[in-house]
Amino acid sequence: MLWLSGLLGSLGSVRSDERGDVFGAFVTLLGFMAGHALLETARDALFLAELPVSLLPWVYLTLAASALVLTRYHANLARYWRRGHELQAWLGFAAATTGVLWFAVLWAGDWIFYLLYAWSGVLATLVVIQFWTMLSSLFTVTQAKRLFAVIGTGSILGAILGSGLARVLTEMLPAEHLVLVAAIVFLLTSLAPRLIVSAPQRLPEPGSANRLAEFQEVGRMVWARPYLRRVVLAILLATVTFTLVDFVFKSTVARMVGDDDLGEFFSTTYLTLNVISLVLQVTTVGWILRHVTVSAALAIVPLLLVLGAVGFIASGGLLAVLLLKGADGSLRYSLYRTTTELLFVPISAETRGKVKTFIDVVGQRGGQALGSLLVLIVLSLTTNEAAIAILIAAAAGGWLYVAIKLKPYYLELFRQTLKEDITATRIEFPALDVASFETLLYTLNSPDDRQVVAALELLSEQSKIRAVPGLILYHPSPAVVTRALDLFAAAGRDDVLPLIDRLVADPDEAVRTVALRARTVLAPDKKTLRTGLRDEAPAVRVTAAVGIVARGWDSIDTFRPEIDAAVASGDRQVLLAVADAVRAFQSNEFEDLLPKLASSDDIGVQLASVKSMRALGAPAFVKPLMDLLAQRELRGEARSALVVLGPRALAGLDAALSDTTLPHGVRRHIPQTIAAFGTPQAAAVLLRHLLEESDGMIRFKILRSLGRMRALNSALLLDGHVIRQSIEQNLQAAFRYMRWKKALLRGTSRVPADKVDYHELLIDLLDDKEAHTLQRLFRLLNLEANDEEFLRIYRGFQSQRREARAGSRELIEHLVAPSLARSILAIIDDLYDPRPAVGDEGERVPTIEQALAELVGSHIESLSSLAVREVGELGLVALRADIARIKPFSASHAEIVAAALERLDAIGEARRSDG
Repeated sequence: MLWLSGLLGSLGSVRSDERGDVFGAFVTLLGFMAGHALLETARDALFLAELPVSLLPWVYLTLAASALVLTRYHANLARYWRRGHELQAWLGFAAATTGVLWFAVLWAGDWIFYLLYAWSGVLATLVVIQFWTMLSSLFTVTQAKRLFAVIGTGSILGAILGSGLARVLTEMLPAEHLVLVAAIVFLLTSLAPRLIVSAPQRLPEPGSANRLAEFQEVGRMVWARPYLRRVVLAILLATVTFTLVDFVFKSTVARMVGDDDLGEFFSTTYLTLNVISLVLQVTTVGWILRHVTVSAALAIVPLLLVLGAVGFIASGGLLAVLLLKGADGSLRYSLYRTTTELLFVPISAETRGKVKTFIDVVGQRGGQALGSLLVLIVLSLTTNEAAIAILIAAAAGGWLYVAIKLKPYYLELFRQTLKEDITATRIEFPALDVASFETLLYTLNSPDDRQVVAALELLSEQSKIRAVPGLILYHPSPAVVTRALDLFAAAGRDDVLPLIDRLVADPDEAVRTVALRARTVLAPDKKTLRTGLRDEAPAVRVTAAVGIVARGWDSIDTFRPEIDAAVASGDRQVLLAVADAVRAFQSNEFEDLLPKLASSDDIGVQLASVKSMRALGAPAFVKPLMDLLAQRELRGEARSALVVLGPRALAGLDAALSDTTLPHGVRRHIPQTIAAFGTPQAAAVLLRHLLEESDGMIRFKILRSLGRMRALNSALLLDGHVIRQSIEQNLQAAFRYMRWKKALLRGTSRVPADKVDYHELLIDLLDDKEAHTLQRLFRLLNLEANDEEFLRIYRGFQSQRREARAGSRELIEHLVAPSLARSILAIIDDLYDPRPAVGDEGERVPTIEQALAELVGSHIESLSSLAVREVGELGLVALRADIARIKPFSASHAEIVAAALERLDAIGEARRSDG
């Protein structure tokens, strides 16, 4: 019972606060792999019994293409879900789809075996990749090394349970019924992800309109990083190797095992391999991960496959191929899977999500396609499996070489992260363990100033600034010294005061300025400040002046003229010095200078002034801070400062949101700023404006902001009456769009061929408006019910699958009041069937002229502009008066109106002349 003692030892490494997540992940993986083992056994037995093995490479290619398509669009489904819920949804979908395939296997022809084979591979890709991506977000590198081997045991135990059950069932039932059992197992497993208590939240993210461009961008990012480039290559070669091994194994089995014995053979083989894999996982994998490098652990599997391929080439036969498959099957889901997933854990969450998807497409799907092509090429020349075994040895050898060479790049990972990610984008960094902490301290010796400053920032964020040696103040770079001084002052590092005293007389003006400021924060000294007043640098003098006034050692009147003159000079160093000194010394006497500094053309000066406004928190700062919301570089700091200002800032934002004369670039960012307060008062402000706001974009921003507030605080109370009113407003708007769209669709036959473009563009715009209104409607329902289920229902309505749309329709009918449900479903049905309705509803659809007359007077500029243009193009002279009554929204709108009137007048004149 060596494996049992190993398992118990592994479980002992799980801490009490990790048990819930580990147990949930373990059960989820166990259940899924049990179902997949059943499905795999049925797949192999049915395919090889009914079809020639030479078709397998084509199935591999189909599998790769199908996984590529689903992986590409799978991100749309995942964008708004918790990862745990997403995994649950995929398992439920797996159960439903597998059940349908079981029914089809009983009645369909041979084509269903292709579909069954492809589905099993696609399902494994989507669920397993998503599962390990979720775990990478849950645990740090240190935790992963302890826990991944334990969790990975669930995969092997599940495979054992599944293959064992398959072994028993194949003696009693035909192989096709294993598909139904797999569907039942997937359905039961769909409950397991709920046990993962710490599944990370994922906020809505903007999607790229061009998926191919986004994919290419990630590819360039991976290519630019030697570490990621080699990970992709290793996984590509590994997948090629596994694909070739799988074909050689099944080809040999199909040749040497009878059709009636295939089900029993595969179930017995897979059960044996899974038992061996379990023993290795609990007795060996954990030890390997603790005692050898990740790259060395990765090299073990390809080394064994090289040896297995050589053995098969030398001897051939069923025993040799079983040994080759044994190295693959016993280690792929234990040692290989665990070590491969460890490669991604240290990468930031943002980068990991992008890279995992890319590697799935290029590494796994590309590797599978490449392996399939190699098999097809070999089969066109010879049917001897030894030729493919030679390719296995070559691919595994290349994989082994890449794995061995990966070690230095793995060790360089934290440095690369510092250089490319933290400095440039300041993305989230994993919690520091001892190794990464030492790496950061070592980085302080880097000749690259950017890396040193980035390391200082990260150590400060991790509250480790006291571990930074004070001798860094001897660094030759002024940028490093000034940043270290600021961080030391903020951390109260009075142990470095002797070094700071030396820097007060440094030749560099910036260093003297920051040193004087840090000295005054840590230990104010009147004499030192008085000395600073005589410095030749204006930045040092204004810092000293602000410090003296802030400490009450002299009157502001003594220094105000000089400071005003210095600010008026526009010198960047002086402006930064004033803003930073006011913040550091908390000097309210100079608060009137900060709005002036915020209007500077220099982003750095503006940022410093915003930080000072946040530190002082004066009511006069509300207006200038709101104006800065339009600037992306300053928006976050300005928003944070407004929140610090409290109720007065909230009142100012409330008034600003009502002011339609404000620039749109400011107004559209006010809802999220109000939401940042996170209070019931802030929610009430947003709800009130939800009813009053006429701008569709800002209404959507308000809804998103309310949704974020509710997501962060489920106990937040929202006025149900206001939400219900807004629901009614959106319903009415949706019906207007639907009504106009139907009228235009009915009138399409009356539009000349050369005018169809404008007509279809207007219909598309109405369709888009209707869809956005529907999305707002579901967001409102979500707020009303305080349940994310309505967002899932909305996604179901957007699905191309009839089953998903039907399920969402049923939920609406049961969860929403009958009258509201009927209205929503009327809009939904129209979205998917834009042909005009018949019967009573069809009688209420206006004529195209009536619809265009209403659209011309729309309060939405884009709709009015297109309608006016179409009226002019169609020559609808009867609608001239409607156009003449328009009050243009903008200069471009006025030009469109004038052009239409001119054209209608010309047409009218021509008709009168003809008459």
